[in-house]
Amino acid sequence: MSVRSGESWAQLITTFRAGPTAFLLACASDDTFLAELLQDLSSERISEQTRVSMLTLLLEFPTLLCPDPQVGEQVAGSLLANFAQLPHSPKLSWLRRHLLVVVGTVLISTEAFGEGSQASRDYLSLLLHLVSDLNDQRQGPGDRGVRAAACESLRELECCYPGLFSRRLDSLRSMQQQELTPVHQGYTLLYSLALRNAVLLLARRGKGALSELLAGNEGLAWEAVGNAGAVSPASLDRLLLLPTPAETKELKSVLSQLLDGSYLLTPPAQSQLLWHLAQVVCVIRTQSPAIFKAQLVRLFGTAHVALLHASLQLKGLFTDSLFTAEDEAFLLRRLVGMAQHPSLPSPLKLFYLDCLLHFPENRPLGSGSEEGLPVLLTPRLASCLFPSLFNDPGTMLARLNLLSLVCLENQGPEAERGVGYIFEHVLALADTVAGKGGREATGLFFRAAYLFARYFGSRSQLMGELTGTLVGLYRLRCSLAPNLINLLNETQAVLDDPAWPTSLSKALQELTVGMPLLPPWEQELGWHLKLLARVAKESGVPQGSTLGFLQRLVCLAGVGQLGDWYIGQALLSICRNLLQHQPPPAMGCQLAELLQDVSLSYPDVDVQDRARFYYTLLSCLSGDKLGAVLAPGGRLKARTLSSSIMADSENFAAALTVHPAPQPLLLLQLEAPAKPTLVPVPASQLCPADAQEVKAWCRQLLELHSPARLSLTYRLLHTGSSPERLFCLLLRFECSDNFYEPVPDVCVPCLSATHPSPILTLHLQPRYPYPTELAVSALYTTQTGLTYFSQLEPLQVAFPDIFLPLALPVNWDCESRHHLFDTLWSSLCPEGSGDCAESLFCWSTTQQPLGVLVQAHFASYLVAEESGTYKIAIALPPHYHVLLQAQGTQGAARVTIRTDNWKVLPHLSAYLRKVVE
Repeated sequence: MSVRSGESWAQLITTFRAGPTAFLLACASDDTFLAELLQDLSSERISEQTRVSMLTLLLEFPTLLCPDPQVGEQVAGSLLANFAQLPHSPKLSWLRRHLLVVVGTVLISTEAFGEGSQASRDYLSLLLHLVSDLNDQRQGPGDRGVRAAACESLRELECCYPGLFSRRLDSLRSMQQQELTPVHQGYTLLYSLALRNAVLLLARRGKGALSELLAGNEGLAWEAVGNAGAVSPASLDRLLLLPTPAETKELKSVLSQLLDGSYLLTPPAQSQLLWHLAQVVCVIRTQSPAIFKAQLVRLFGTAHVALLHASLQLKGLFTDSLFTAEDEAFLLRRLVGMAQHPSLPSPLKLFYLDCLLHFPENRPLGSGSEEGLPVLLTPRLASCLFPSLFNDPGTMLARLNLLSLVCLENQGPEAERGVGYIFEHVLALADTVAGKGGREATGLFFRAAYLFARYFGSRSQLMGELTGTLVGLYRLRCSLAPNLINLLNETQAVLDDPAWPTSLSKALQELTVGMPLLPPWEQELGWHLKLLARVAKESGVPQGSTLGFLQRLVCLAGVGQLGDWYIGQALLSICRNLLQHQPPPAMGCQLAELLQDVSLSYPDVDVQDRARFYYTLLSCLSGDKLGAVLAPGGRLKARTLSSSIMADSENFAAALTVHPAPQPLLLLQLEAPAKPTLVPVPASQLCPADAQEVKAWCRQLLELHSPARLSLTYRLLHTGSSPERLFCLLLRFECSDNFYEPVPDVCVPCLSATHPSPILTLHLQPRYPYPTELAVSALYTTQTGLTYFSQLEPLQVAFPDIFLPLALPVNWDCESRHHLFDTLWSSLCPEGSGDCAESLFCWSTTQQPLGVLVQAHFASYLVAEESGTYKIAIALPPHYHVLLQAQGTQGAARVTIRTDNWKVLPHLSAYLRKVVE
């Protein structure tokens, strides 16, 4: 296999990223591309940057390229061999770092990492050997990046398999103390993570000495690979460890040494180190959290967000055992100041606002999982956070939410002034919407209105003014109906007292039904009907005016001024909500009259049928049955005819829904194609063909005719434990690529265990002669009357499935067939066309003679046989051909191949390898 060039690999990588699955399906086999990639990684003709790009494919798609642990281990071994061959050159440092990371990714992702894996042991030995080169003593500064990558790889293994290095804490600490280069940060984080995991595992086991753990240098704890989920920081409050005073003193020495050198690390690394050590101290109750006290002064004085977050983590873990009341007040003022700092970007300000809403207090009153305000956050302290129209939408809403909580949980004149300011701000946002504000301004106002209603919905005066503002906006812009409907739904869900949503619904109803009906209808009438359909769900709003408005619409429809299908459906949606949510005695007669008028006079037949159905429900069912039929949710039961219309307990809306099948019940099993029965032609009827006939027939075979179709036969089976009858099955097929035309759906009227399984024939129209995969889904109805959707096992269309025999004259003699094959063979000469190609395939015939193999696999395609040479012709839809000349010589066989589509050669070679094996 020749080595590709760098440009070829760059194009191949781009193609792979565009569609990895389709790319691998187009290859001869899944491991062909992987083998070529691993081979070319060791080529010096390819630049370092291109090889790194090749490695990133294994980083991003490890399980796709390595589908099982065996392949993952082989790939890791190949990459380790490649790493060993690379010289220790600073120019190749980038490539060597990526190799280390890729090996770990492949072993972990494919679940090949373990004690029984030779590649895993070699990988760990290599990493430990690299990190043992302290202070660049062996390889010099040029290899420092490789050591940093080795530290990160070890830390990744410890993170995925907690406790893997729990028996090597002493050697890890020794290396961390001796390392003086910038790689010291990697050693520190590796040791802190291993220490955290080891202590948590010791506390979880409940047996063992802390001193033995800290001094351990025995090897690797391979049992951690099988217990990857044994350590969980979420269970810290349930873990407890009480070491002896001597062990506590030794641990304190370790922690102090790590904390004293933490200022040398980057802020994110410091934050991670502090969190690891804090978890250790939280489990070991004999160690006081005061050991972090010296770090708080430095943490309080920094503006880096990672260190501030570390402070909040420590506060949430240790509360008043580490932080005094003065510390808490200072940290709170610091968060308020940072949340409105003009030089900070908006994402950071939003982070600080969220920290205020989840501030870990020394003596929390709640669980801390929901939003809440610290006691020390008063209206005076939060006054600098009041929103303005110049804030971006996210910051404005976050500030509005925070200030609303502050004013809600505090009393006094400052809180009242704050509520007034918030309300004025909401009205100012409404003015921007009234001034033809865009979609962003509209969404911002309605979110602000929701927040105000959520916190101050009990203030009748302010909510009355807000109602007037919303009604005025709708009068100006009817297209705000969806926003108003959403506001009604959301506020009704969060308010304990639904008085304000009911009041707003009533005001909007009065405005809508009083508007004049003027053409063109489509501009505003659709919005009015959507809004009235939502108002119809409010049981506290009288619906007489709504019914009068609808009656006016029906009169207009009767005289031909109105009759659109959409308007009719919207009108009936209002009627449906009235049937479901309003008591029938209150408006039964008026609604029945309206439905009868619609069923008789509305121009659209579909609207008439639906109105007639609603009228039948209203006149035949009681209120309880009517609510059960029209309820949008609920548990489905079997159909019972306790009513002349439908079941008492049936949910009509859900019965018309397609439900996901609880388990797959169907299977398509490929039926073996029937072998053609060849009727031998009597020798007296065989006749020779002259040269002109042979050439004409050859030309006819090679000319482009209408594409040939494939017909594959499957048996539809029921796989359920207790087969039930299925009706109206609709099977849909979807190709995983564009190699085939869309496959038509297949319908099966009934599938029953008492009848033979139906035989289905799929007609495939290939665009290209390649194998493919068909995704299959089924839609069917059960005996209960419910419709289900199920996903079946995909169908594999293999390469030999698309073989078709050539159409040859049956009355030609053997010599004419030889002549026809030779003419076809000459026509497919590679020199004659750019798409034609010739190839050679050889194998040993010690296990199976060539003649037996040809009769077993190619008998239907055999054109002629002469002195041990078999001439085989295969047609590949839509209009391609493959010619084979198979000949056995001295215990071996060779097949010469010619085709008019060179792209099928990898698939043909893979098939021939499978046949001869």
